Amino acid sequence: MSMDVLTEDDQSSSFHVQRLNGSTFCIREDDAFGEHPLIYAKVHTRAPVILLSDTGCDEPREDLQHSRFTHLRQFLEECPLACNGNRPLNPGPNKRKYIIICSHCHYDHISGITQFLEGGETQIIASAAGRDFIESDLETHGLFKFADRVAPWYQVTRWAQAFEKLWWHIDASRKLDLAITFIQTPGHTPDSLAFYDHKEMHLYVGDSLYEEGKDGMAIIWPPHGSMIEWAFSMQKLQYFVKSENARAVAKAKVDAEAESDDDLDVVEQRVKLAAGHQTHSADAEEILGKLERLFVKALRNELPVTKKEYHLGEAYYTWREVGWGMHFSAPARLMDEARSFFRGTGMVEKGWSFSLSLPGVSLDISATS
Repeated sequence: MSMDVLTEDDQSSSFHVQRLNGSTFCIREDDAFGEHPLIYAKVHTRAPVILLSDTGCDEPREDLQHSRFTHLRQFLEECPLACNGNRPLNPGPNKRKYIIICSHCHYDHISGITQFLEGGETQIIASAAGRDFIESDLETHGLFKFADRVAPWYQVTRWAQAFEKLWWHIDASRKLDLAITFIQTPGHTPDSLAFYDHKEMHLYVGDSLYEEGKDGMAIIWPPHGSMIEWAFSMQKLQYFVKSENARAVAKAKVDAEAESDDDLDVVEQRVKLAAGHQTHSADAEEILGKLERLFVKALRNELPVTKKEYHLGEAYYTWREVGWGMHFSAPARLMDEARSFFRGTGMVEKGWSFSLSLPGVSLDISATS
């Protein structure tokens, strides 16, 4: 039976997809909760796997409930996509196996996970730093009880350590480096996990940060979040991105010299950043720098409070200034804790990257590239 090819505005699915880079697709879910999570599917070029960053809400908005494709796995395996040569991302008969990387355990990111458990071959990866957080009370920590949903039952098959690499085991004696590095980024939640695709130079950060986008979304901290931990995580990402960009510059120079053409311009690739909402292809160094400046304004109490409300059992504030394209929403106590913690440390005066410009500190890694 022939199927129509899904285009950007097709209403036969609760998912909209676009190609992100050479191997990865960005899938936006039109869900019942208005979260519009971004799911990323990397069709690996060297291993028979699809890497999935999250699985979404698994519940379409009301007017799409009778659409043909409303479940992610069926969408991946059966829906032809114009951006993939009119083919599904994972067609049969020899389907690729799935590796699911959980950015964090909130309901809008893991509710579709159980559909991938059939067959028992799906790998599920989460942050080792958040293991107790995930396993102790998923109903609460995943915000399921606040959304009137039942938390899915699943078992994490691998707890990712800090800066651990991802391997594909070909057989008992051989394994393949998938060129993925995990970065623990606690803050939004204790289990927040980012990962970096070295081949595509794309960094996936979950809900740690994103732009407002057309939905006007705030960067949110739930009651179990920590602005203090988050600031250190963002500093870690900024160092990582600067290092990768410096490495790319050094490589571009070497490649240009190898061409033996004095007129050849040095063109280096830069790290792109993809988030769990709104943002999928931002310049990582630029958006992290902008985020840092915005957070410093908030620490200095220079960012206006535009909204106060009672939410999830807490007094929530929204800090927003027009023109920045990003804003914050969190329990007021988290901001108070951050201001108290960072007072006198240099963070409030100079931000978390101030040490990058200290005498003797250099990110020139050309000698080791």
